[in-house]
Amino acid sequence: MSKDKESNRLEELIRMASNHLLSKEEKIGYLTNPELKNRLYGKFPECFISMKKMGRDTSAYLLPICNRAGIIDPEVIKISYSAVGKLLSDPSGMYDVNDLQLILGKLDRMKARYEKEIPKPTQQAGRKAVVTRMLNNIKKHLVVANKE
Repeated sequence: MSKDKESNRLEELIRMASNHLLSKEEKIGYLTNPELKNRLYGKFPECFISMKKMGRDTSAYLLPICNRAGIIDPEVIKISYSAVGKLLSDPSGMYDVNDLQLILGKLDRMKARYEKEIPKPTQQAGRKAVVTRMLNNIKKHLVVANKE
C-alpha cells in the first residue's frame, strides 16, 4: 500500500472509533451556540460549507458537516441536508436555487458515503466491541508502518 492509502485508512479508522465514543450532545450540541460554531469554523474551516445570500448581503451562512471534534458526521450532514431542502422550498428567494442544488448534491454524496461506513450496534457492549476492534486495527497498522 502507498503512504497516502495507509494514512487515509488510518484516518478513517480513527474517525469511525471517535464517532462511536462521542454522545449525540457532544457531536451536534455546538450548533445551537453561535460563539462555539464560529470558534470551530476558525479551527476547522473544512468542516463547513459556505452559502452566500443573493443581493448586496455578502455574509455567508455556514452549513456544518462535522461534529464538535472536527470529524465528518452523518448526523450533522443530515441536519445540513434538511436545512438546504427547506431553503430550496422557501419562496423568499434569499439564496440562489442553482447554488442550493449544487450544495444539496454535495451533501447527498457525503451522506451516502458516510452513512454506510459507520456501523450502528444497538447495545453498549456491541459499541465497545466495535471500538476495541477498531483501536486494535489502528495499533496493528501502526506496528506494520513502524517496521517498514
